[in-house]
Amino acid sequence: MNRFCLILLASLLALASSAFATSTTCPTGPLTLYLAGPTFSCTTNLLTFKFDGSSSYIASGTNLLPATSITVVPILTSGDEGFTFSAPWSVNGPNSSMDGLIQFTASGPSINDLELFFNGGFTGSGLTNVVENYCLNGPLIGCPNGSSGQIKVTNPPQGFNDQIFFASATSVSVSKDVELSTGSSIGTAFISQVANNFSASQTKSFSTPEPLSFVLLGSGLLVLGLLRKRRGLGANPVH
Repeated sequence: MNRFCLILLASLLALASSAFATSTTCPTGPLTLYLAGPTFSCTTNLLTFKFDGSSSYIASGTNLLPATSITVVPILTSGDEGFTFSAPWSVNGPNSSMDGLIQFTASGPSINDLELFFNGGFTGSGLTNVVENYCLNGPLIGCPNGSSGQIKVTNPPQGFNDQIFFASATSVSVSKDVELSTGSSIGTAFISQVANNFSASQTKSFSTPEPLSFVLLGSGLLVLGLLRKRRGLGANPVH
């Protein structure tokens, strides 16, 4: 067999293997892992999550919490997936505030539920809340009419949990605004944990290969066919 053809065939098979490779599994660690580079994507089980670089986290207020202080733990339960964000969100004294905006997009075969939970508390005039805006099958900015909505958790109540059900979507973009304030009187406020869950279901039993995969595999088969034909032509006929 021609050495050049062997090298070409090996290269094509290697490229085909990489084309079938799965995305990075969502890691446990500081939020900065998810903000690396212009975009970052990872998977849990059924869902893929995308973060748009540094714009996926914006801190403001009289007290700033850096992304290095926020720990992300992926929720890997199949069909009920998402993230838990843990951090020392805390303010005290008059007119103190902390605000953190976390944004990302979840995509998958069939997402039909979004749930928000937090663990927080307050004293005096303190207030904690997490407001989450979402867009179904589109970006948050310019979300189509009828595809956007909001869920919210607060302490003092409304409550620690909020949930929304919707028709099956293939992507949900969310913007989570974590807010703490003490007001002008004596007060404190803290949030230790914020969790996001997406309910998803598998609608197909196999993954559709990317077009590049078909091209590479087809090229590999073509090389094998040419090699077989060449060997057949080169063989000495038997009389």
